[in-house]
Amino acid sequence: MSRKASENVEYTLRSLSNLMGEKRRRQPDSSAGSSAAAAGERSLISAESCSSINSQASGGELERAARRQFQQDESPGFVYVVSVFSALGGFLFGYDTGVVSGALLLLKRELNLDALWQELLVSSTVGAAALSALAGGVLNGLWGRRPCILLSSCFFIAGSALLAAAQDKETLLGGRIVVGLGIGVASMTVPVYIAEVAPPHLRGRLVTINTLFITGGQFFASVVDGAFSYLAKDGWRYMLGLSAVPAIIQFFGFLFLPESPRWLIQKGQTQKARRILSQIRGNQTIDEEYDSIKNNIEEEEKEVGAAGPVICRMLTYPPTRRALIVGCGLQMFQQLSGINTYCSGLVLKGLGLL
Repeated sequence: MSRKASENVEYTLRSLSNLMGEKRRRQPDSSAGSSAAAAGERSLISAESCSSINSQASGGELERAARRQFQQDESPGFVYVVSVFSALGGFLFGYDTGVVSGALLLLKRELNLDALWQELLVSSTVGAAALSALAGGVLNGLWGRRPCILLSSCFFIAGSALLAAAQDKETLLGGRIVVGLGIGVASMTVPVYIAEVAPPHLRGRLVTINTLFITGGQFFASVVDGAFSYLAKDGWRYMLGLSAVPAIIQFFGFLFLPESPRWLIQKGQTQKARRILSQIRGNQTIDEEYDSIKNNIEEEEKEVGAAGPVICRMLTYPPTRRALIVGCGLQMFQQLSGINTYCSGLVLKGLGLL
């Protein structure tokens, strides 16, 4: 072997030994790097898992929000049907309080009514309504909302029949009293029933339907008075008897409409309440609303048991007591000063406009 070849071999061996040494030196570094890489990988995995959990949580909230929005956008028409049939009680309230103003013009001439009997025919309805309204709250709690609305419909039908068939002023007075009983029960029951069957986002809007129907009934009563005022004989019978038509519609409609779910839960009929709530809400989920109603009822029962009836707490708390006195006082003086729709016909005739 030549000297040049031996030198090449020696150079190759040194190179190999150097490479082997560098490899042995790099092994600890690579193991440390691999452990760091593994730690980084684990941290990435944990971060991804946390982010996935957070995204799942936020996704659940978004899903619930979307479901609530869908329920608000897709309210079933059955809610509106129930509200309209209930608000017929408000329509009868407005009609029977307004129709007497036109009927008095014919009754005064045909039955020779003096001022006292005219006042009795007008005020008897208001007095009967006030008394039946006091009893209506108790009846709502004992019997439920649906039977009370059916009862008010029966009062309206019976009172209208008496008024239409009356042959003397005493029968007229009895018919006006029966109609007043229906007005009192309906005024206490209809707003409560609508509020309890309406979904939360529509509750305020649907409750105002009752007020709209009251004013609509007064307007329709004026139209009917004008239409039958040209019948000098028995025109008042049509005016006072036509209120039986919406009363009959409401009665037969409520034979097929459900009870208030809230009242059923109060009485412990939870399965029936869930079934009716599902019927009213259609394809919407009812679990959240059902739990909310049940929790509210339990809280109210605890408060009543701890602090007594609501009226006692209102009277013992000064701010509430002052607001109650002012509100009830305004209503009392407005009623005592007379209701213009009742005697508007006499006023207009006295002015020479009729």
